[in-house]
Amino acid sequence: MHGQVSGACAPAHEDQTPGAAVPVRSRLAYLGEEHPLASVARDRCRLEHPRTRRRMGGVACGRCWEQAIRADERVVVELGLPAEPVADPELVDEVAVDRACAGEAVRLSKAERRAALLRLAGRGLSSAEAVALLAMRGSSAEGEVAA
Repeated sequence: MHGQVSGACAPAHEDQTPGAAVPVRSRLAYLGEEHPLASVARDRCRLEHPRTRRRMGGVACGRCWEQAIRADERVVVELGLPAEPVADPELVDEVAVDRACAGEAVRLSKAERRAALLRLAGRGLSSAEAVALLAMRGSSAEGEVAA
């Protein structure tokens, strides 16, 4: 099993059967800058052993990744939180809306797009101008402008 890790230690992939091996390259991509715990693992690694050159995903050594992940799991268990948080579709990230209204390309949820459209309309922009600024396309834009 050289160059692979067991499925229990790596993230599950949709096209993968449970317990199947995941190539190390896939695991390293998962443990990169985009991981939700990357900053925790990086800070721990820099503090505990700043001279470490081998960092998984360019972020932290394996030991620091494991400590960050286990600490996160402990908090979930101790506080009785759901293992996978459920997103509230009506939640509006005001910072994302501010950035989008300033013309920045930001991925917005449906609720955030509605909030951005209302904000831009309040500033005197027409529906067409608001849709163009938010780079909205097609039928979803038409439906949300009408709403």
